[in-house]
Amino acid sequence: MTGWQARQLAEQTGRTFVITGANSGIGLETARDLVGRGGHVVLAVRDLAKGEQARSEITRGASGSAEVRRLDLSDLDSVASFAKDLAEQLEASGRLLNALVCNAGVMGGPYLMTSQGFERQMGTNHLGHAALVTALWPGLRAAGGRVVVLSSIAARGGRLSRTSSREDLVAPSPYQASRVYSNTKQANLLFAQELHRRAAAAGSPVSVVAAHPGVSATNLFSRQLREQNRGWLVPAARVVMPLVLQSAAAGALPTLRALHTSTPSGSFVGPRALGQFRGRPELLDVYSSAGDPAVAARLWALTEEVLGAPLPA
Repeated sequence: MTGWQARQLAEQTGRTFVITGANSGIGLETARDLVGRGGHVVLAVRDLAKGEQARSEITRGASGSAEVRRLDLSDLDSVASFAKDLAEQLEASGRLLNALVCNAGVMGGPYLMTSQGFERQMGTNHLGHAALVTALWPGLRAAGGRVVVLSSIAARGGRLSRTSSREDLVAPSPYQASRVYSNTKQANLLFAQELHRRAAAAGSPVSVVAAHPGVSATNLFSRQLREQNRGWLVPAARVVMPLVLQSAAAGALPTLRALHTSTPSGSFVGPRALGQFRGRPELLDVYSSAGDPAVAARLWALTEEVLGAPLPA
């Protein structure tokens, strides 16, 4: 369906969405669109104050609603607590969980660890989201819902393979921030593909779609500059980025198309123009780095080993 536009999305009244990292950037713009269509969006964020500010902004004059809940993907205890509380609230209210958008992420920076002692980028971008999907799977299954996993064009440079080890995920050495980030985005795409295959084989009603936003002007770049002790470049970056990169609203379009019911489970959505940097969301071929089912199965097994629990069957 080339030429897809956001107006093709139906009204979302009565539907509930969870979006991680929804207080800024692409997550915020995705939430804004869904709330504007009457949907109820759970803003799953680390900073509650920023989340409340975002909630106030996107609900002003909108037909839908939003709520803020704390979620720190770098802490598996926070993931478990978030999922438990949300499931209880949904059951009490009689609402269904129609979609989970795995949007949040960290990019680059020094070697830092999660609360459980895993390398932070992989721990947040992949492991935290894998744990969240698993914890929310019963609710998604009950609703015949959809999982959207945000990857990146950086996934093309991922080095995960059939022989990857546990240490490649949780304690990469030597640590190269950009390479690890590429691995996390490759992991996102591999995980989405494998989750789709397993869900389809099990006859599950849950659909799974991966997306990438192109290269958009979000706060990921500013945060990376600060973590590299180059914060003095942030003001200049804020001026230059909108001239070179597409907007966060444009970057959210692949996510919105991934949520559209006409987008088949197992698809990969993103812009195609200028080396996939920008453009309207289209159905793309999965990158070769994520095209081998054996690599995806290896990542799946390693993820279960690290999390100490089975992923959705």
